[in-house]
Amino acid sequence: MNNNQTTKEKLIKAGCAIFAEKGYRDATISEICELAEANIAAINYHFGDKESLYDEVWRHAFSITSSTYPIDRSLPEAPELKDYIYSYAFAIIHRIFCEEEAGLFPKLLHQEMSRPTLALDRIAQEVLFPQSQFLGKVVRASLEQKIPEERIRLCMHSIIGQCAFFNFSRPLRERVIGKKTMSEEEKEQLARHIASFSMGGLGATQQEYTS
Repeated sequence: MNNNQTTKEKLIKAGCAIFAEKGYRDATISEICELAEANIAAINYHFGDKESLYDEVWRHAFSITSSTYPIDRSLPEAPELKDYIYSYAFAIIHRIFCEEEAGLFPKLLHQEMSRPTLALDRIAQEVLFPQSQFLGKVVRASLEQKIPEERIRLCMHSIIGQCAFFNFSRPLRERVIGKKTMSEEEKEQLARHIASFSMGGLGATQQEYTS
């Protein structure tokens, strides 16, 4: 641990590592404090309880993840729908395959989705819904008005799901792709594939309602 960090900062950093590895239920306050080189009483002093620490941890982890790999970073000056999908996929894939601090939030999210806690509603409201709206507004604007809202939502789920697969299938993905990580070139190729594949699906949906 960095000696220049405050005790609170050390606890949050340790919490990120332990919660990402074990999930909320299996992580213990004692091992978080041991990693942070802090007294157990410091948890009550700085956070009140384990649940409040967990909230601070996932918010901190997402802040680092989103600032390191923002979903709008790869947008050109005059973006089209395919550019939005590519930029979203590029950021999410990089987050998932990052082995540094910026990759902790996807691991926390994987744990949370595997064994949900009361924090899931807050994560959905503060993280998942806003991120989906990044794509949602441009997908809706690009499709014919006659396409039902439910069908648009299915299109959105399909786009997001292509990225989420690589996070939520962590126990299997090494067997599927044959390795734990990807090169920079492979990440870019995957993002471009997701964008192209999604555009094909959206085009087919458009044609279905206009033919």
